[in-house]
Amino acid sequence: MPFDPVIVVGGGLAGCECALQLAKRGVPVKLFEMRPHTNSPAHRTDGLAELVCSNSLKATRIDSAAGLLKEELARMGSELLQCANAASVPAGGALAVDRETFSSLVEEKVGNEELIELVRGEVTAI
Repeated sequence: MPFDPVIVVGGGLAGCECALQLAKRGVPVKLFEMRPHTNSPAHRTDGLAELVCSNSLKATRIDSAAGLLKEELARMGSELLQCANAASVPAGGALAVDRETFSSLVEEKVGNEELIELVRGEVTAI
């Protein structure tokens, strides 16, 4: 049964993960990202899933809230967690990433998914 495209607004962490999970399940997606046409003071690049405050995704220990969440995400097949692991840099007991590599990996994954149409433009009304 064909689906109408799901509209996802925002190419950040949640928007990209949502779009990839829907596409993996056969649901077409229109993913809207305002950059590069509209920028914000926090962003430095035009890349999807840009980490703006820190490159750390916190602890990996399963006895911590952040570590348990990562374990749950891994078990559920998180696409962005796979990108984060591939872009990881040494950070002791935390999962930290090279920001540019991480964003590039997410951008590549989204771009390679035929069921995702990336629309570069700001959504100003619903």
